[in-house]
Amino acid sequence: MIHLKKISINQLICLVITTQIGAHVLSIPYAESRHTGHDAWMSVLVGGVFSQVVIFVIYGLGKRYPTLTFQQYLYQIVGRPIGVILNFLFAFFCAQNCIIVVISYTDILHRWVLYETPWIVIVGFLFLMSAYTASSSLRSISTVSQSVLTLFVICAVIIIISGMGKGNWLHFLPIGTHGIGAVLKDSIPTFWAYTGFELLLYVFPFVQCKKKIEILFAMSIANGITTLFYVLVSVIVIYNFSESQLDTITEPMVFILRKFRWPVVQSLDIVFITTWISVITATVYMYLFLSARYVASIRKKEINRHSLLVWVIGVFGFVIACFCADRQRMFRYSDVHNVLSFIMIVVIPTFLLLGSILREKVAKV
Repeated sequence: MIHLKKISINQLICLVITTQIGAHVLSIPYAESRHTGHDAWMSVLVGGVFSQVVIFVIYGLGKRYPTLTFQQYLYQIVGRPIGVILNFLFAFFCAQNCIIVVISYTDILHRWVLYETPWIVIVGFLFLMSAYTASSSLRSISTVSQSVLTLFVICAVIIIISGMGKGNWLHFLPIGTHGIGAVLKDSIPTFWAYTGFELLLYVFPFVQCKKKIEILFAMSIANGITTLFYVLVSVIVIYNFSESQLDTITEPMVFILRKFRWPVVQSLDIVFITTWISVITATVYMYLFLSARYVASIRKKEINRHSLLVWVIGVFGFVIACFCADRQRMFRYSDVHNVLSFIMIVVIPTFLLLGSILREKVAKV
């Protein structure tokens, strides 16, 4: 079976980081500064804390069924008819996420680097690389993610070097002038940048560890690294731009990379964006893998054609993405995606956890 190969704690950390971090790094903190301005870094931090709370919920759910897959205990809690519907929704949610990530980064590549390359070519390239990797086992994917993490570290160093230029630290003062209400309001779009930790729903029983608490520690470390990275990017952007500039620049990190002059490398923004493709691909292939695994469990007897399912979903995603070159259409759909994400990774796991606790109490009575 494709999912029976266990992964280590270190591999889990790499999986979560590479799945969480995506195209948002180039736009943070544009959406997160609508109400907070230069306090946007606080909203980004709050978003990471909220993600950690949801991680506790998902961990609590998995701990109650340590030897069962998500699909198995899902059917136990809500019954098979509802369980099949929820399982299909998770498959759809993961497929949708990989499509949105591909569209978002293709849009960036098309506008900043590959001006004359047809949209369909970029989309096809991203899906081809992702589907090829997602066809492998969970352990193989984890190994690839460990290699991708090295490129992530290199890109993080590039961001730090390019960001420490002609900025103004006075942009951060006075701290908290916009109020806690504004910080909390802007932390909502930040939360979507942290999605990816929900992979724990599926991988929980496939993590090799002595004690299950190690999984929680690993998830917390991964989410902490992502939070620290996003806060760092926000600080660098706020250091470089005024509040009026934050209101108009949708991808501030690209401008910072573009204006940086380094004798060794010209056009640092192009180097970064092309290198970052590897990190984006890691997010896409993980969601493709998860979508295929959820689809495989819809029937009573699990479908064993994992590679076929991955390529079918990949082709479906490619076709959809080819017709989504319109940025305005993508922006309009983002609100729907955010609501669906909240339901899938916050509401449903919370209700499942409460439902499992209630079933246990009823059984004891």
